[in-house]
Amino acid sequence: MTNLNYSDICSVLALEDDAEEVVISNLQSDLRTAGEKKLACSLVACILTTKVITRESFSLFVQNVWRTRATVGVESLEDNKFILRFASEVDRRRIISNGPWSIESYLIALEIPQGLGDYTKMKFNRVSFCVQLHNVPIFGMTREMGAVLGSMLGEFEEVLDIQSGECIGKTLRLRVIIDVSKPLKRFLKLRLDADKEASIILVRYERLPDLCYACGILGHPLRECPSRKPLQGDQPICYLGIGSV
Repeated sequence: MTNLNYSDICSVLALEDDAEEVVISNLQSDLRTAGEKKLACSLVACILTTKVITRESFSLFVQNVWRTRATVGVESLEDNKFILRFASEVDRRRIISNGPWSIESYLIALEIPQGLGDYTKMKFNRVSFCVQLHNVPIFGMTREMGAVLGSMLGEFEEVLDIQSGECIGKTLRLRVIIDVSKPLKRFLKLRLDADKEASIILVRYERLPDLCYACGILGHPLRECPSRKPLQGDQPICYLGIGSV
């Protein structure tokens, strides 16, 4: 293990008395390698809820649910934000690809640290979901149309359950990175021509955790929704039809 001492670190810091920032440049190879190795096996997690989740609770979840080959270190940053230290990059890739994850029905947003790994600049608003599209007309049951429809939901990643370029079954299944800071979409419209009748495609999100049924956004309960407006009988009906499977 590389031993880092104070003089090594100070040798690469350029400080100015009147400056508001520290510039790190020309890192020695051992310092850079150690930092890059640490980033390569780390994730930063944010649990999207106003309820405080303790490090002990999250560590227990990681151990019992993720079942990685080696123990994952969990370090608390601030309320509901944690650094995850993986023993291998293989375990890290598996956790990223098998999401989304949730604890106590609260969504876990995972960020891959880049650059210096400054978690204060991470938005934690992008989560990869498996999405089912129901009532897709025959015209749309192809890999190419899947990419088009997926881009209407977020950042398209891939079409799932594909054989010879065609989609098999009653639904079109995609993996899409969703901006969870915005209301989830409940349906899409597909129209052959501008003057033709539109087909309504229903959207169902796999492993969707609890969301606010007033605004359709994840991360806060209905009673704390900033955009909630009193409705007849005080019933939140706007997003009751959103789909989860």
